[in-house]
Amino acid sequence: MRGAHVILRRILGDVEGMSLLQRIEEIAANPLHGRPYIRWWERLAVQSALWGMALLWSRVLGFFQTLLLAYWLGPADFGRFSALQSWLRFGHESGDTGLSMLMVRDLARQDGPRARTYLLLRGLWISSLCLLAALATWGTIAPPAIRQELPLVTPLLFLMLGISWQGARLAAAGRLDRAATVVFLTRTVGLTGMTLAARWGWTALWVGFVFAMALDGFGLWMAARRMGTASGSGRERRWTSDAVREGMGMLAFGLLGALYARADSLLLLSLRGSAEAGFYSLAYRFYETGLLVNSAATVALLPRLAREETPAHRARRILGGYLILAAGMALGVSLLADPLIRLPFGARYLPAIPMLRWLAWSWIPAFLSGLGATVWISQGRSGRLLFTFAMGAALNLALNLAWIPRWGGIGAAIAMLVSTTGMALSFLTALRIR
Repeated sequence: MRGAHVILRRILGDVEGMSLLQRIEEIAANPLHGRPYIRWWERLAVQSALWGMALLWSRVLGFFQTLLLAYWLGPADFGRFSALQSWLRFGHESGDTGLSMLMVRDLARQDGPRARTYLLLRGLWISSLCLLAALATWGTIAPPAIRQELPLVTPLLFLMLGISWQGARLAAAGRLDRAATVVFLTRTVGLTGMTLAARWGWTALWVGFVFAMALDGFGLWMAARRMGTASGSGRERRWTSDAVREGMGMLAFGLLGALYARADSLLLLSLRGSAEAGFYSLAYRFYETGLLVNSAATVALLPRLAREETPAHRARRILGGYLILAAGMALGVSLLADPLIRLPFGARYLPAIPMLRWLAWSWIPAFLSGLGATVWISQGRSGRLLFTFAMGAALNLALNLAWIPRWGGIGAAIAMLVSTTGMALSFLTALRIR
């Protein structure tokens, strides 16, 4: 006991002299020696929490940006901007969801050629979207309101690709704390500047959008360069048949995921009208925000699992914590659904309350699915991941078609819970130790 007091007296002054940022940096960069399990938990908690807060802050900024743009631009221009932004979001998410995970995994293994193969595949996907946008404009297929701008804004996906690549380098190095710091600063400056630029018209708004994306990419590039993270040699062989095959599978997974996330809202709009779709969209915004926690933990966990011989063993050790976190979030939102909807949005949005309660319980299987998917990606079993997700998406579509006409948004929320639970049961096999 006296020895412990002597040690504490030696380090207490240094610890007290640290700022919170310095303590976080100490955990992230120089973890405690001799206690690998505690060290790993500390690193995962810090990386996940900081990256999750950065993503949440981006959502908060986006919310206020939406309010101001709707007021300054007016309904017509705001509708055009929202449509173009949705197209860019679809193009980004369809390529980013799966391929970025593969880039993080292989950069963590210092396999530069495979990571660059996935980068090139994403570039080809964006090029195909640019060609599609040009053909839609030339053939007068695109909606008239955005026909002229569509081929001009689609190349901005290349800026988003640069952001994803630099973020993957930092994630693979286990430095999401640095990425989070950069995103806090660049998104605050970039999104604020973009929003203020809207006061000077439509063109200024898009100039501000380009500035915000470029600032994000430059900040992450500087952080990755300062950390000395490897990006793979440009002289190495980039194309391998195995990497291309896996990359194409994960590209299909991302495309399926982008469609899966929007199918229920589109069916509600078609089958039950815009009001019901609006109630469900509001509840789904809360559900998406909760998924940010799962996304942050997954990105922080993947580099560790990618270097493990038996990633399932490591994943099983945190399974209980994952489920407790998801269940706590679901219970809290279920109990507080009424004030969460009533206070900020008023009595006209009360039908969204039961939808939110059903969606909140989908977090538990969604978190379990995220953990299982991370294990499969680290094991190179992305083909099985695509198959499982495709089966879940098919089940979700069938249930939506059966339940939306009868129960509306509540039916869509229950369909999400049932289909996500079905996928989670399949992902349980990923946690078996072979």
